[in-house]
Amino acid sequence: MTTRRPLAEVLGLALLLGTCAPARTPTPPPEIQPVSTHTAAPTPSPPPRAVDFQTQIRPILEARCRPCHFEGGTMHERLPFDRPETIHTLGEKLFTRIRDEQEQNLLRSFLAQR
Repeated sequence: MTTRRPLAEVLGLALLLGTCAPARTPTPPPEIQPVSTHTAAPTPSPPPRAVDFQTQIRPILEARCRPCHFEGGTMHERLPFDRPETIHTLGEKLFTRIRDEQEQNLLRSFLAQR
């Protein structure tokens, strides 16, 4: 009987100490955020920037078609490349002289603006 007594005392002491522990503050449940059923409209992309003839197209033409199609050149009277109207009239026919893909794409964008 003496062996049971210390075991009972240990269990009793454990129970007593367990009830003397400071009370824990329960953590509050997380706030529930309402779920929106409304889907936001996609943000529209900005309109493409306009291609400027004087600063973007003319330098390409001057590099490829000068001196003939500019002031003082032999073809200037028939096909003046310093005028946007001429470029719009010729369109992609200019690609026989302008073979660079980036320059062609820029020229296509310019032609599409009309």
